[in-house]
Amino acid sequence: MITLLILVVALLVFGSSGIAPFGAISRKTKRFLLVVGIAYVFVLWSAYRWGKSQRLPDGSIFDHIENERRRKLAQAAQPQPAPQLTAAERLNVGGPTLVAVRYDATHVVFIIGADTQPRFGRANLSAEKVAAPPRPAAQLAALEELFQPDEQSLPEIIKHISVGEQRLLEVSSDLTIPVTLERPVLAATGCSLSAGFLAAVPPDQQVAFSASAKDYFVIRSAPAESFQPPQAAQISELPNWKPSPEFEKQIAPLLAERMRQELSQIDAWLAANAENPERGQDTWVVGSPRSRLARWRGPDERLDRGEGRLAYDWRAFRLTPDGVPRLFARARWQLDGDTVFVMTAWFRADTKPVLLSADSSWSRKIRSGDPDDSAWKNLNFQTVLNEFDADHDGWAELLVYTHDGDSVEIGLYLYTDFGLVPTKTSFLREARPAESCLDPDE
Repeated sequence: MITLLILVVALLVFGSSGIAPFGAISRKTKRFLLVVGIAYVFVLWSAYRWGKSQRLPDGSIFDHIENERRRKLAQAAQPQPAPQLTAAERLNVGGPTLVAVRYDATHVVFIIGADTQPRFGRANLSAEKVAAPPRPAAQLAALEELFQPDEQSLPEIIKHISVGEQRLLEVSSDLTIPVTLERPVLAATGCSLSAGFLAAVPPDQQVAFSASAKDYFVIRSAPAESFQPPQAAQISELPNWKPSPEFEKQIAPLLAERMRQELSQIDAWLAANAENPERGQDTWVVGSPRSRLARWRGPDERLDRGEGRLAYDWRAFRLTPDGVPRLFARARWQLDGDTVFVMTAWFRADTKPVLLSADSSWSRKIRSGDPDDSAWKNLNFQTVLNEFDADHDGWAELLVYTHDGDSVEIGLYLYTDFGLVPTKTSFLREARPAESCLDPDE
């Protein structure tokens, strides 16, 4: 090939005097072109010799290039592994996941279908009261009073489920036990009755179940899909974790700064609704948008100036593969004894606290209506009830209790450093007293 290049260059330079446009080239220029051509050919030849002399494990560089080409072709022909499922998809592999709560020392109760029938006004409902536990447990769910319906009163949603079937009860991140469906039950979850099951813990698991300090669990029909490869993370609360005094001093200023950011967004939302009441209007909003804006202008300005009285608490957890503690903080600001802002926040506990995410949705509701103020009198508007890692990906799933003044939710959330992500698993009940369900005309 090199010889052929030299012949072509010589032909162009010396043998082209009769070929236009080369005939117009001077002899001096032709010599220059010949030198350039020979130099170019020399460089190519030197590069070829150098490449040929390089020795790699699989031969010369040219052999290596050819082997790499063959390897890529063979790799492309092989079937590729299926992509990893998302965390939510892995959790759903085991079928419907439900919230279960401790009923007594050997039983749990879980609700399958909410609002199956009215709580009052059903003369044809026949149900026998289940013996109440000696010591009420899991009182946040308010499932202490249960009734067992007869065959005629059995709701359709649970008719296809048989007594004696087994389920898997996740007690904690490192303990899962089988339970057996013992009897169908009805429970009041507000102004309606919900249907579910009372499930029994087998005798050989009762010691482990009783030893757990938790009262709220997750129950599945089958195990969740495991992340590959499984991550050996110790998901749990860290009750003995203590920050340094300097660390703790930084939490309140970070909460106050984030409160101002959240407050600015809520005030912008109030102003937008005052100008366009129909846009983004929620069904539970009470009163005129303009009146709410006027009502909250003064208190929010005082909050922004730092006049609110802050109360907060926090709990530490290990929830992530890096093992660095995460802190869950609940904060409340009051003016003249009235609660005007509540918020939760998650911190990463490095050498100094780093605020990762916050939720102030309760504060928007406070400004949008008139819910029962007792919901905000203490810091129990939200709390973490239990921690799991059913798919073994090193990131926790959290069972979280939330009270918004009108209703109670116990839901399963995926923990992320950008905020909690809700799953389809939740238990809901109204926070209304039973008297409010009665129709005064009946």
